Amino acid sequence: MQNDIPKYNLLAAFAAVMEHGSLSKAAEYLNTNQSTISTMLGRLKNEVQQELFIRSGRGVAPTNYSVNLYAQIQEPLQQLNNVFQSFGHFDAASSKRNFVVTAPEHLQWVLLDQFAQIPNKHLSLEIFDQPEYEENMYELLITQEYDAMIDILPPKDPSLACQKLFDGDFVVVCSKAHPRIQGSLSEAQYMQEEHAVLERKRKRQYTISHYTNIDLSKRRVAYHGRSLFSNIIMCSQSHYLTAVPLSMALQFEERLQLQVFRPPFEFRSVSNYLIWPKKVSQDPAHAWLRNKLIDISAKIEQYMQKNFV
Repeated sequence: MQNDIPKYNLLAAFAAVMEHGSLSKAAEYLNTNQSTISTMLGRLKNEVQQELFIRSGRGVAPTNYSVNLYAQIQEPLQQLNNVFQSFGHFDAASSKRNFVVTAPEHLQWVLLDQFAQIPNKHLSLEIFDQPEYEENMYELLITQEYDAMIDILPPKDPSLACQKLFDGDFVVVCSKAHPRIQGSLSEAQYMQEEHAVLERKRKRQYTISHYTNIDLSKRRVAYHGRSLFSNIIMCSQSHYLTAVPLSMALQFEERLQLQVFRPPFEFRSVSNYLIWPKKVSQDPAHAWLRNKLIDISAKIEQYMQKNFV
């Protein structure tokens, strides 16, 4: 019987170009060269008798036919990749692997510290700060330049998998030498004092605004920091207040001589999600990484419950 289905490697090359937006990036991802990708796309074009891509800037743009084709083959290709990956070899005691993760500031040091304690020194972790712009938040994850991401919001991209790690509170911190706040914090005091705020937005709102219904626009803002670290250090050296995740406040409470308070108003917990490309779900090395991150997160949650009543 004649087989009219294009070969798997042609569809894999096509999918890589769809996902990466250029032949060169697809070639790098598949560990080959641009000429090979071009040849494979030419063969696929001849088999389906349809134009696949047109040039667009420095990359290529898919035709309507390609968009529809990719929608049909994405899941079957992913299932085949999962089958092949499940037969891969990974031994946590002897394998060599550098995992690359992007994570929020309050988890970065803890993750690095926990990985440093793994007996197999050939397993390492490299952490990147979270992308600055929300529009391309998942781009490097989808193209697998990151193995995984930890974020406070779940993704909507259908190519990504997600699992909640833990819920954590955010807290308000200020210096132990604060002239007006000592031992307790009221809502009136919170609104009257000057603040250091994180100059980053998610869904067009400052992050803390997602977790409370009070009107934070009435706060007196003195400092707009680009990181939680800069805000918490600023507050340790001034009379400002700032809001940070509890896990971060506990890390620096003694080192920076901080007072730590539950918010003096209604608030919701901050969820932390582990996010990864679905296509690597069955990869034994990636499965080990996810389990390790889940285990570390459980320890973080236990530590917060034990050290903050």
